[in-house]
Amino acid sequence: MIRFHPREPQLQSAPAASCRDALTGRMASDMREMAFSGQTVSPETLIQRGWTADTVKRLSPAAITQARRESVRRLS
Repeated sequence: MIRFHPREPQLQSAPAASCRDALTGRMASDMREMAFSGQTVSPETLIQRGWTADTVKRLSPAAITQARRESVRRLS
């Protein structure tokens, strides 16, 4: 006879990153790279770098915020 035992829930220390978070991080990284190399960061230049127009429209607000947050230097 086969008996099934309920599996105990596993606690995760941190939630897994979603695909949206990963793409936002990549876009923010591209934005920072472009800005620090002297290029203008705009939807058109992101599209030239391989991002689709829909993805730029959807993810750019969060990516802009993340890129700005990562680019701030704190001096003591």
